[in-house]
Amino acid sequence: MSQFKCTLWPSGEVLDLNGEETLLGQLKKAGKKIKSSCGGCATCSDCIVVVKSGELNLTAQTFEELRLLGNVFHITKERLSCQSRLLGDVTIDISAHEKKSTPVTKTVVKKTSTRLKKREDVEKTVKEREEMAEMKPKDTWFKHWEKEEEDPNKPKKLGGNKRPRPFNYSETDKDETEE
Repeated sequence: MSQFKCTLWPSGEVLDLNGEETLLGQLKKAGKKIKSSCGGCATCSDCIVVVKSGELNLTAQTFEELRLLGNVFHITKERLSCQSRLLGDVTIDISAHEKKSTPVTKTVVKKTSTRLKKREDVEKTVKEREEMAEMKPKDTWFKHWEKEEEDPNKPKKLGGNKRPRPFNYSETDKDETEE
């Protein structure tokens, strides 16, 4: 079983880790708090660590890791600790996992008062709204295909079912295309 040095950034703490287990499992055994809601199945991307140096000393990205993070490691230097194993010495940044939770502050909830309306006021409002609705012009589009036309001899134009008109070529176009 080979041992490798894993330097944690920014604290500078050095851990001796083996190459058989994943970074996530070994960091948790070492007492480091690494977020992971999927338990190491590569479905949550909570256990992301940033590789500061030694990126070639980690195993190649798995299919699950590529599916979750994409193929941008060369830009972001982010790896899933649940899918990475050591092949040599590395320096990783776990500062995103060490952030302490913000203290719970007492939140003040404003109580909203319920306004009760009298029955007469409600009936008055309903009546006003009904009158406004009657004043609006009626919708002429609703079931327009069932309505009678002004001229009964004129056929209804419903659109659709029209055949495309043939394209007319001029004589000069025919001569150019035949050459």
